[in-house]
Amino acid sequence: MNRIFRNTLGLIGLIAAFTACQENSFENGSDFIGSIDMQPAYEIDEITSYSEKIKSVQTNGLSNYLLGTYDDPVYGKSSTSLLTQLRLDRTSPDFGTNPEVDSVVLSFPFYGRETGENEYELDSIYGTGDFKLKIYESNYFLRTIDPGSDGDFDEDQAYYSDQIGDFENFFSTTPVFESDVITYNDVTSPITLIDSSDPEENDTINLSPRIRIKLPVSYFKNKIIDKEGSDDLVNNNKFVNYFRGLYIKMEQTGPEPIMYYLNFNNDASEIKIHYTTERESLNVEDSIVQENETFKLNFKGIKVNLYDNNFDVDLTSQDKINGEENIYLKGGEGSAGIINLFDGADTDGNGVSDLLEEIREKNWIINEANLMVYVNEDISPINTDKARRLFVYDADKNRILADYQNDPTVNSDNPSTSASIHLPPLDEDENGNKFYRLRITDHINNVINNDSTNVKLGLLLSENVNLTRIKKVKNGPNSEIDKIIESSVISPRGMVLHGSNSPDAEKRLKLRIIYTETEN
Repeated sequence: MNRIFRNTLGLIGLIAAFTACQENSFENGSDFIGSIDMQPAYEIDEITSYSEKIKSVQTNGLSNYLLGTYDDPVYGKSSTSLLTQLRLDRTSPDFGTNPEVDSVVLSFPFYGRETGENEYELDSIYGTGDFKLKIYESNYFLRTIDPGSDGDFDEDQAYYSDQIGDFENFFSTTPVFESDVITYNDVTSPITLIDSSDPEENDTINLSPRIRIKLPVSYFKNKIIDKEGSDDLVNNNKFVNYFRGLYIKMEQTGPEPIMYYLNFNNDASEIKIHYTTERESLNVEDSIVQENETFKLNFKGIKVNLYDNNFDVDLTSQDKINGEENIYLKGGEGSAGIINLFDGADTDGNGVSDLLEEIREKNWIINEANLMVYVNEDISPINTDKARRLFVYDADKNRILADYQNDPTVNSDNPSTSASIHLPPLDEDENGNKFYRLRITDHINNVINNDSTNVKLGLLLSENVNLTRIKKVKNGPNSEIDKIIESSVISPRGMVLHGSNSPDAEKRLKLRIIYTETEN
């Protein structure tokens, strides 16, 4: 047995194995009769890891979008901009008689939570820098369906992070709007407004922190108010063909960068036109009154994140046979890790390693299987801006693992604690070294006991483990990654992990299993 495994945990592993057996042996091993022999935890040596650059990734149809600049000490600087459709909040609008636009306000709320009266904790801002916002009109038509090379129109249209060259010739040559310098404090402080709907009351309205700026009145009067009664405002299909969208970019103005998550799930993400108009009085016959009204454009149409990326790590010559010292992970248009398990000698050439065949013959009960992944803190020091979660998935069939499907802690209400059995957050060992313990027990049990295919695993940084939709990747014909999980697409962050060939044996990537031997 020593030639297959290396005992690593001693008494601690034995206690863990006993506990796991007590809890799981009847669940996982109800189909055997006979005695059991509990084993301490072991590490499987047949594991190879390396990295692959994500050259371009699908960025439409996301749950969140990034805007700004992020500077990673390892991977360099990346900037994101946004191409977005607008939609009418109500179609065929009636603006009354002689409408006059008072103001047009753009609002982008942030993610966060209220911690007290008009106090907020934000978790959607990276950095503290100042910036300018520039907005251009786009005449590029964003479509929902891809006509395809055969003209079948049977797939959703995918737009990618590197398509700025396809779009920019359709942008207005001068910006529709350019802001003054906006500071970190300008957008992170709560906002108090006077409610003008009832001049006699002078009530106040408290708003959570957000980007909130006034846009040119004349532009939106011409584009929206003056089009009342035209076919362009009859429905949103006609509207998005008439007004095809806006291109929004953020320019860093000082030494410090800043990047924001834009919370388009919040209905307060909007462009609101405030205007006064004449209406017939409901109380006095043949009387005309002045009314204060608003009209809203929302961001519920197609949106595309576009990247200007300086990826400073060379991943062109990865050793896929012996594995690499490090795994390089960066979200967005970044990089992914690839992990091959049981990739040793295959004497009979049947595509299954000799070790895996030998284990399958032993009828083991897999009580627990963990990928132990240590952060290379010499290259990528941990700070508060590092991702707390990793995501491992089936990179051959581009789907989540059985462990995610079976994790009872998966919940949509709190992403920070969701899937905490399968994908626990960043942890620390007794020596203060940072690591991730990725539990893949069900996956390994399927590979060993159910003869499931030993698939290649993909490893990603994750910003929100609840976002499991698959997004396409354009990486070229020799790529091993053609799709990744959405939760990595929306992350700007980067990290370096110890790989399977790390010179630090204690922190080397490991597959550690706790199993029970059976005697039939």
